[in-house]
Amino acid sequence: MPGRILVVDDVATNRLILKAKLAAAYYDVLEADCGQAAFDAAKKEQPDVILLDIFMPDMDGYTVCEMLKSCPETSHIPVVMITANSSPRERIRGLSVGADDFLVKPINDMALLARVRNLLRVKMVFDELKLRDTTSRELGLTDFIETIEADDTEISSVMLVPASEAQGREWEEGISKALRVEVCGISSEREALNMARFEQPDAIIVHQRLMEDGDSLRLISALRARSETRQAVMIYVVSDGMIETAATALDLGTSDYVMEPFEPEELIIRLRTQLQRKREFERLRSNVRDGLKMAVIDPLTGLYNRRYATQHMQKIVERSQASQKEFAVMMMDLDRFKRINDTEGHDAGDLVLKEFSHRIQENVRGVDLVARMGGEEFLLVMPDAGNMVAKHVSERLRRAIESQPFITKSGNRLNITVSIGVAIGQPDGQDPNNLIKCADMALYEAKSAGRNLVSFHQAA
Repeated sequence: MPGRILVVDDVATNRLILKAKLAAAYYDVLEADCGQAAFDAAKKEQPDVILLDIFMPDMDGYTVCEMLKSCPETSHIPVVMITANSSPRERIRGLSVGADDFLVKPINDMALLARVRNLLRVKMVFDELKLRDTTSRELGLTDFIETIEADDTEISSVMLVPASEAQGREWEEGISKALRVEVCGISSEREALNMARFEQPDAIIVHQRLMEDGDSLRLISALRARSETRQAVMIYVVSDGMIETAATALDLGTSDYVMEPFEPEELIIRLRTQLQRKREFERLRSNVRDGLKMAVIDPLTGLYNRRYATQHMQKIVERSQASQKEFAVMMMDLDRFKRINDTEGHDAGDLVLKEFSHRIQENVRGVDLVARMGGEEFLLVMPDAGNMVAKHVSERLRRAIESQPFITKSGNRLNITVSIGVAIGQPDGQDPNNLIKCADMALYEAKSAGRNLVSFHQAA
């Protein structure tokens, strides 16, 4: 997972050690040697994660973290504090000023890389939602919907999966006193899965040891895979003291973890922070979803329409310039679609378009842009995707269309194919309309060569 990491430490040796570890995992590393330099670099460079030492000459890490979290330009950047002092009070102080986690020197490589991967996933989701929200605002779509301010007093639901009934009561008492939440205690893995399906909790706290000998990591994985709980906050309580266990939990989808023994206040702060982040994500999703439904969603397929696609592509071009990564642009056209309308009727044609859209969405990432440009012509734009990725994905899409027939309401089985034209955007600020034209030219070549093919645009 690519990402830019800002390492902040006044000791050059410490910076070099961290840089070597991160560079070995293919991260792009920036450096700052004091608090003010860190703040300035964060505003200018917009890193994905900040690793922040606590003790520095001009100001301590707590002050720097407060500055970062109070500045609109940097408040969304995850911060991990690094310290030699692992006392609970220091950890709580850091979490209270907005830090996402604490790493204790000497830093465990597995703990470092697992946490960085976890926070990069969070940052990627935020960036994508923010990008779509910004596009919606620039299109004036928020004029159609009522803006709802974030409400910190909103009551959230929390499901507890503790190691014992006594521990569950202790957690419930502490959380209920500190936060406006409704708490539900669960005694087994099976009960947790069943309850989550119906209650859809905002947050789930899972202890490593379950009461009825279930597998807590399997539970985390299953909850994250389900649509009902995919967006829920998940906090994992590690009891064996092994950072390997915490790292596995993070990679399986846990939002955060806490190592036993811990102060009750630490769990509450982590839960509060995660719930606030979840509400912000939901606000961004709501803004985009509601506005787009009013103005830029194709009513037949549910995909974005041309108006949104051309505007959002400009943002992807800008993102490419900032990251210096290529992106793929694909134009797709259903082969001989007019014949379907002529022989089967427009209802059958509409069904094919909807099923085609569904198959495309099943085979691309959430960050990819899929749009209906008109008629039977569709656009796919994939950020951070070069020639090899585009070749693999375009062939997968082509096979996904031809592999299974499209079945009409009358039971007719229609064998449908698609032609695809691909252009690769370079990080040099290309005109989105020109890139679409290049992909369209490649699409024409695929049609001319016999249809049901993928063709790549060859730059002059």
